[in-house]
Amino acid sequence: MKLGFASRIAFMLAFVLVCGMGVTGILSIHKYERTLADLLTSRFEFVLEDVRHRIETQLDIGLSLDTVHITEELETFQRNDKQIISIEVFDGTGSVLFSTDPSFIGDIVSEEWVNLWRLGRGEAWSTLELHAGVVGLPLKNNLGQSVGSLALQYSRSFLDSSVFNQSSRLAIVGVIVAAVMAVLSFIGSMVLLRNSSHSLNSMSEAMDNVQNSGDEDISGGLQTAEQEQFPAFIKSAKTAYDEMDDITLKAQNLDEGAEI
Repeated sequence: MKLGFASRIAFMLAFVLVCGMGVTGILSIHKYERTLADLLTSRFEFVLEDVRHRIETQLDIGLSLDTVHITEELETFQRNDKQIISIEVFDGTGSVLFSTDPSFIGDIVSEEWVNLWRLGRGEAWSTLELHAGVVGLPLKNNLGQSVGSLALQYSRSFLDSSVFNQSSRLAIVGVIVAAVMAVLSFIGSMVLLRNSSHSLNSMSEAMDNVQNSGDEDISGGLQTAEQEQFPAFIKSAKTAYDEMDDITLKAQNLDEGAEI
């Protein structure tokens, strides 16, 4: 079935509205994830501040980073918070000096961690990996030189479950609102454009009948308001068709004269 002018406009408005709400929902979820990740980062930065203070206190008395005593404190912080996966201390080369997981000691941390630490210029750094979030704080010696960094890995389970729950709620609300708004926009468009659509259809029918109408009145099929609104249009259309016929005839005569 061929859709009318008003129906096509109504469907287009409803489609644009639904797509717009979908994009808005996706952006909202992304914003929610980033905000929640920032809150978790702030929380674990607070934990690391205490660890950093204990390490830098030992550095201030002349100990080097690889000789400080911090292993027991790291393990205590991890036991007190189930979301903490591990806490590492790595030096300027990225080598792990201390860790709550002994198997990590001597390993080289990812290049991304080292780059984030160096680009942080003495500030906290963080990143989201596939299975964990990472928060880091730089370590400075008594000369103010950055000699390494702390790195805390926390589980993404809380973050992912919160984002999933929020996405589910937003999806349900979004579908309901989108459906209601789509129906309202469709009905509103049909009501507002009904008269214009009818007028356009009447004009189209009038133009189709202009050539064959001669001097007959072709406005009989129009409503009273349209009869008052479109007489000039009908007259102009008939004149245009007559002129086109004259031009076509003259062109044919010129072609015949050229051939002779």
